[in-house]
Amino acid sequence: MSRTKNTKFPSSLSPLRVAISIATLGLTTVSIAQQETIEEILVVGQGGVGTIRLDVRNSAGSRLGLSGLDIPASVDIISRDEIATKGDYGALEAVTRTTGVSASASPGNGGTSISSRGFNGHGSTVYTYDGTRLYIVAGTVTFPADTWTLDRVEVLRGAGSVINGVGALGTTINYVPKSPVLGDSDFGAAVAVGSFDMKRLALGGGAQISDEWAFRLDGSYQEEDGFADRAEETREVLAGSLLYQPSADLSVRFSMDYADVDAAAFWGTPLIDGKASRSHRQNNYNFADGKVVFEDLWSRMHIEWNLSDNITFRNDTYILDASREWQNLEEYSHNAITNQIDRAFYLGIVHEEDQIGTRFDFLIDTEVAGMANSLSIGAEANDIELDYLNNFSTGGFGVGDSVPISDFNPGATPAGSIPTILDYQTETQQAAIFIDNVLQLSDQLSLVLGGRYDDIEFDRFDLAIGGNPAASFDTDFSEFTWRAGLVYQPTDQMSVYAQASTAADPVTSPISISSGNKDFDLATGRQYEIGLKQQLMQGRAEYTLAYFDIEKEDILTRLPASAITEQIGQQSSDGIEFTLRVNPTDSLSIDFNAASINAQFDEFYSGGVSLAGNTPRNVPEQTMNLWLNWSPINNVQVGGGFRYVDSRFADDGNTEEMPEYTVFDASVNWMATENLTVTFRARNLTDEEDYVLAPYVPNQWIFGDPRAYELSFRFSL
Repeated sequence: MSRTKNTKFPSSLSPLRVAISIATLGLTTVSIAQQETIEEILVVGQGGVGTIRLDVRNSAGSRLGLSGLDIPASVDIISRDEIATKGDYGALEAVTRTTGVSASASPGNGGTSISSRGFNGHGSTVYTYDGTRLYIVAGTVTFPADTWTLDRVEVLRGAGSVINGVGALGTTINYVPKSPVLGDSDFGAAVAVGSFDMKRLALGGGAQISDEWAFRLDGSYQEEDGFADRAEETREVLAGSLLYQPSADLSVRFSMDYADVDAAAFWGTPLIDGKASRSHRQNNYNFADGKVVFEDLWSRMHIEWNLSDNITFRNDTYILDASREWQNLEEYSHNAITNQIDRAFYLGIVHEEDQIGTRFDFLIDTEVAGMANSLSIGAEANDIELDYLNNFSTGGFGVGDSVPISDFNPGATPAGSIPTILDYQTETQQAAIFIDNVLQLSDQLSLVLGGRYDDIEFDRFDLAIGGNPAASFDTDFSEFTWRAGLVYQPTDQMSVYAQASTAADPVTSPISISSGNKDFDLATGRQYEIGLKQQLMQGRAEYTLAYFDIEKEDILTRLPASAITEQIGQQSSDGIEFTLRVNPTDSLSIDFNAASINAQFDEFYSGGVSLAGNTPRNVPEQTMNLWLNWSPINNVQVGGGFRYVDSRFADDGNTEEMPEYTVFDASVNWMATENLTVTFRARNLTDEEDYVLAPYVPNQWIFGDPRAYELSFRFSL
């Protein structure tokens, strides 16, 4: 199907043109950079936006603590100050400002799903919290709930299975919480009020208790009514850490994080003749007492022990308890004959998930044939138990009715007559061994190698409900993934790299496999990537440019005239990503990124029709983000920027197309005193009508909020 667009964004600012122009500028500076030694300067833009970060170490792209310049991959870091300046209270809001990442979130996936590098959904994205893997149940991730407890967010684009295991072909996101530090103390608080009756309170701080002990405690509470009817949401978050460091060679950190979210029980707007007016979007067609609630409790212990000058032992042990519940009438469509909204599918679903695991590695610095070498070698194991409750067998799918488009009685959930009961139980045991290595071949050239072997054993017991006999089955799957890359640094401020890597994605959530999927293997993928990274202007600017090519095989599809689903499908994507951060003066910072990709099915069938050449659903071809921060006078900062997301298809058949959107945000910060900042913020300043985040089903879309305002006060010591 051809795609004809009336693009609102100026064609002269297309991501590809901007990327090529800036890359050319960067290359012309190489000869100058090679002739002089540039003093490394870390220039922090206003409020942290524009911070130069290529020389900052991260753990998303490697277990060796390499900086962005040293990794043969695309890694971005979102700092704590940047999150605060832009007012991104939710993790999804922060992540979707990074290069090539767009939202595809809905209440059914925990409000966290993204699209990146041509691949959409939790099956191709790995989420870690403080380096600990969040395992996915039925396509759902619900943690972290708020950014207040975070120190930073690290985003690795592209294949990442070699770091964190299966499910990381598109992106890896590592949320790093705030931690206590010996000799350091701080306190912060924030109060905010805004449109849709939004109220927010956040407190936190840490201090040293004795020569060997330090603590940190952070918490936040937020509530709002939401734009739509009966779309209230509240979230409570608490995070605490205790650090024990008896010597410079040993540290032990105990941490606990808790989140309780009563999310908006709002499942989007059914289209009428392909459209949805602003007043229509306010209608909530769910039951009046619809429920979407998530509760997560994480307990962790982190140990770092320097066994010698060149060997460090690291261990993370963790326990997760996650509870989720949905009680909703979820799907709606406009009936052109009756001019009413047909409602269907009362779904009651409960997840009770317990995960316990441990991971350790040895970090070894040594020499190989006279060349410096850093090696991480280790293993991990997880045991995940799941109780999955639903109302599928007790009549939930059969519930439905029709209501007027407006002024209707939403009714109540028939929970008493259609109970949510235990359907099945699963136990998943995962084990892995891994190695990550960087060998310094010369002063300017390094070789980065990594490998990981994952083995997953799965047991499921289906209970005797709905007249079906009790049944059980077990299955297992394993995969070896690897990465090999070269990094050439002609100067200390520039890197040219190339890498090849592989990844493995599950064909369904690995701890909620059904009997219909038990015999399938993992879908496998490979990625090639080349890139350029450079710091300029004596450390006041940096840019990255990357080209990638990804191919994923063994995706599920069904051949024409066949009733059997097979692993014969293939999907691919390639594209260019570009980031630019510039601090031309002490009072101005610019943060820009853009991505242009081509994603398609190479072999895929639906309804007996080949979809080869079609674009996968929820995948935009172009995305762009810009944020500028400027201090026109002392103690005043003006910030603003936009998110641009290209049109996307709501279905794999490419018959339903969601419009492109450009959303502008702006803020004014007044540093009233040394410790107090007052901020006035506007979101979706131009009141974008086409602000569609994702489809729940092809003709039922989830829209972003209209224009909103906020006033906040931040206090720090």
